[in-house]
Amino acid sequence: MVIRLTCTKVLAQIVYATLKGDRVLCQATSTELKKFGLTAGLTNYASAYATGLLIARRVLKNLKMDTVYKGQTTVDGKEYRVEDESAERRPFKCVLDVGIVHTTTGNRVFGALKGAVDGGI
Repeated sequence: MVIRLTCTKVLAQIVYATLKGDRVLCQATSTELKKFGLTAGLTNYASAYATGLLIARRVLKNLKMDTVYKGQTTVDGKEYRVEDESAERRPFKCVLDVGIVHTTTGNRVFGALKGAVDGGI
């Protein structure tokens, strides 16, 4: 899972490597949040969380796992582990790539990560 922060938006992609080159499974940007009524603040922590949630639901829908792994249903901030759900298919897992961002406490990259985890990845 590749998260990039620009001055105007948050970009999230699920990427995997092949012998011919890298392939993007799906992507989401914070500018897509305008469809859901968010018109300003597309680079803050909440937008990063919503972008992570959007990409998680999108990749699970593409893999036809969205009905099996529904994600966090109550918004309470507690730890959510997708492994705790009993299902016949293994959960989709990915590794976070932050790039050159400093991984300090409260960084927006971790907001996107929390959104993806709450979304069911």
